[in-house]
Amino acid sequence: MPPILAVCFVWHFHQPQYQDLTSGTALLPWTRLHCARNYTMMLHLLEEQPTAHVTINLTPVLAAQLDAYANDKCTDEWLELSARRVDELDMDQRARLVAMFFDVNQQRVIEQDSRYRQLSLRRSGPIKIWSEQELRDLQCLFTRAWTCSSDLRERPGGAILLGKTRDFTEEDHAALVDAQHDLVRDFLPRLAGLCRSGQVEVATSPYAHPILPLLIDTDTAAVVQDTPLPHPAFRHPEDAMQQLRFGKQYVEHLLQLPISGCWPSEGSVSPQAVTEIARAGFSWTATDEDILLRELPGEPRSVLYHPYRVQTTAGDIMMVFRDRALSDAIGFKYASKTTDSAVSEFMGHVRAVRDNLDRPGMLSIIMDGENAWEFYPGGGVQFLRALYTALASESDVRLMTVGDALKGVLASDMPAFRPGSWIDGNFRVWIGEEEDNKAWEYLRATREDWGRFSPAEQERSCMSLLAAEGSDWNWWYGRERTAETSVQFDDLYRRHLTNVYMQAGHPVPDQLFEPVLDSESLTVVVEPAGLMNPRIDGGPVTYLDWASGRCFQPDGGSGAMNSGAPAVTSLRIGYSLSAIYFLIQLAPEMAATEDLRVEVRLSSLAGASRFIVQREGGMVTGWTEPPGDTDWALQKTLQIKLPFTTIRAQRGERVTFTVLVSGGGRLVATIPVRGVMSMTLPETDYELQHWEV
Repeated sequence: MPPILAVCFVWHFHQPQYQDLTSGTALLPWTRLHCARNYTMMLHLLEEQPTAHVTINLTPVLAAQLDAYANDKCTDEWLELSARRVDELDMDQRARLVAMFFDVNQQRVIEQDSRYRQLSLRRSGPIKIWSEQELRDLQCLFTRAWTCSSDLRERPGGAILLGKTRDFTEEDHAALVDAQHDLVRDFLPRLAGLCRSGQVEVATSPYAHPILPLLIDTDTAAVVQDTPLPHPAFRHPEDAMQQLRFGKQYVEHLLQLPISGCWPSEGSVSPQAVTEIARAGFSWTATDEDILLRELPGEPRSVLYHPYRVQTTAGDIMMVFRDRALSDAIGFKYASKTTDSAVSEFMGHVRAVRDNLDRPGMLSIIMDGENAWEFYPGGGVQFLRALYTALASESDVRLMTVGDALKGVLASDMPAFRPGSWIDGNFRVWIGEEEDNKAWEYLRATREDWGRFSPAEQERSCMSLLAAEGSDWNWWYGRERTAETSVQFDDLYRRHLTNVYMQAGHPVPDQLFEPVLDSESLTVVVEPAGLMNPRIDGGPVTYLDWASGRCFQPDGGSGAMNSGAPAVTSLRIGYSLSAIYFLIQLAPEMAATEDLRVEVRLSSLAGASRFIVQREGGMVTGWTEPPGDTDWALQKTLQIKLPFTTIRAQRGERVTFTVLVSGGGRLVATIPVRGVMSMTLPETDYELQHWEV
């Protein structure tokens, strides 16, 4: 009888920590949207085909966000815009809706839908030309595009909603929003049910998806790459263990199921990292084929198709290796083929592996559980359904979970191995370039500060530190990443680092307001039209007093540091021959915040200085650091006068500054969103240069 080949899919379900842990708001919507469409679709297909047994690697940070959404403890701007009636949206919200609700696959969604395509041609026009019907249609098309069609079809009225092309009603709109919400709410219980039936094995990763070998010691990368590395190195093996243990315990508690397997983030392993995985209580782990094959030169490829036993000081642990070619074919190749040809090609490879076995073996397909389906016709449903069906009907091939396959396949002893990840067997994506190394320096400095916090302060800020240790931020640094997404993730990364200090009650270091990205100029030049000498009384803006100043309109939606409605509606800046003036117009709810704190950080040739006004216990106080003369008032507006002597600046000198606003226990605005504002103080002969008859 021919040996049996176990085909083991490990679908990796992961999203970064998009949630601001001080506000509960997710700054990007992808956790919720991928769950409502792609993750749910994959569960639906498994329920449809009970002979398909797979492993799902559910990252704890994804599970935590889904649990928060399910219990109405998390929201995001896309959700709020999609859920509200169009007639309740103001013009700014309508403009945001049009700007954001075309974020779907152009070829597979917009081009396949005549109404969506028609609306996309209008997106660059002024918002006033959009009718309420057009806006409602856009809401519904976006929500439907990000909802599992298989599940939607089974709901009352769902087939009608799937077939509708335009002229959606408010009842249609509400039904689509409810359907999407239900899918997110039901996802974790649904997954747990598949696990209890034995059809699915859930594995997990370190809590916030860090690169374990680098978290243990960034110098580990020197073994497999010849790039500059951060100095001093980041070395916190205790953090790696905390990420592992807490992640395992969290998912086990959430699903009420034991977890045996660990996909280390990005398949990143090292001898010490595998030891820590074993110490955390996992019985198996996985990584890329390159980690094994480079240690067995000259051996046939068949060595890949059985597990290996790794002996560690924490006990033995089993390791399996992904077939890179087959995993990448599903991820990057088969979307452009017909379903029949893609499945036929895949099955040809499976048969070749099976026919070359001399004993029972296992073939591991390990890949993302969401991104590939964006590019498949029908969101990947037809392909996956046909693939599961073909595998189930193939002789001497079994679709199995990793845990079940390990029971019937003989393991070999793992040779000594070098560290690496699933990408080229090294860590170049996450360390070695200038931006990557700078991000590690930010993390090291924050981690060192956190280590000096009191136990209570550490407890309050621990989750933000874990989030900042995740791998996702450095994925977007470096020359090969797209600019728009890089900016969003740079903002998110620094938001988590900033929250470490905010949650602990410590001032945020200036460095964290400087982007890691080495991009275009990040200086906003502010040049007043002339001299001014306004009254400092906290009253409303008066034209004559502030006419010569520069008015700056903050953008509430331009980054993770400023999310949602703006806390500052306008900022006016000017100068006299001896002082700088600021007028900060706060949003009404922000002005009334009990723990309001506004900080103006300045830098001149003589060094840094700052002005702070803070409301605490009903009292409002203001001061400068270093101490110096100032005049300020907070009533309807916050008005500030800072003499040049106080900020240690000279006439004719260039001064840079940033405005930070906090309230409700969190940072709510930085102005500008990234970089600094710059002003050149009036020269000593300013009056002569600007004299007019």
